[in-house]
Amino acid sequence: MRKINKVDRIFLTGGLIGLLFTNPRRAIDSRVEEANKHGWNLHQILPHVETNWLIWIFSIIVLFLTLGLFTFGAGYILLFEKEVKEVNDGGQ
Repeated sequence: MRKINKVDRIFLTGGLIGLLFTNPRRAIDSRVEEANKHGWNLHQILPHVETNWLIWIFSIIVLFLTLGLFTFGAGYILLFEKEVKEVNDGGQ
């Protein structure tokens, strides 16, 4: 048996809309539940914070233009793993 990996990213909404309507725990729970149905096991959760200054400045501009209602929020990176059977190719 060997393991394969999958990376999944959860995007969260920032601003007032994100504050009122975004539930990070529910987003993670639903994504993990969906992956578990397909045989994937959660290996690790990493916070995803934007470190690119250009995107960070763009996010501030969007927040300003929408009067604080919306911007691109941070999120989470989920690492999944799954065991798969080796296929015997006849000894080659």
